[in-house]
Amino acid sequence: MIRTPSPSPFPQTLAGTTSGPEGDAERDAATPSAVNPTPTDPALAELPQHLALVCSQFARLAARRSEVGVGSVSWRVVATIERLGPLRLSEIAERERVSRPTATTVIKRLEEEGLVRREADPTDSRSSLVSTTEAGSTQLAAWRGQLATGVGALLEPLPEEDLATLARASELLARILDSHDG
Repeated sequence: MIRTPSPSPFPQTLAGTTSGPEGDAERDAATPSAVNPTPTDPALAELPQHLALVCSQFARLAARRSEVGVGSVSWRVVATIERLGPLRLSEIAERERVSRPTATTVIKRLEEEGLVRREADPTDSRSSLVSTTEAGSTQLAAWRGQLATGVGALLEPLPEEDLATLARASELLARILDSHDG
């Protein structure tokens, strides 16, 4: 079966191919509905659901193309710990939107694989802090390299204009995550 890509239900102006402050201002002035979605624009009303779905599907595709032994959830946890520094199990569970027992299971498996370690929390003797090990950092770097190779091959055939759009979208998503993931 040959699958043809379905057309995006979103206006071209959402993706915007011009980056930089001048391009943003020009695009924003020309397409106010792309900046401030309104319920009267059906395509924009579907953007949150569509974006969440395709991001999730793309993350799974990227994980399949970047096999390094443990699942993408494990690497996401290791990457979060490395980025933010030592975290309590409750913080890991909250960030991953899982129960504390689920977070405990993931951390226990990562400990057994030598990717993270638990140490006593100096501010609360009832808690421990989870941090990455040197081996965890090394393997995380290897996973990122495989991800770059696997996903890079998917992006390679895209025209430069589309790559610039994806780069801008990635920056926007990172900014949203930084401001709401805490």
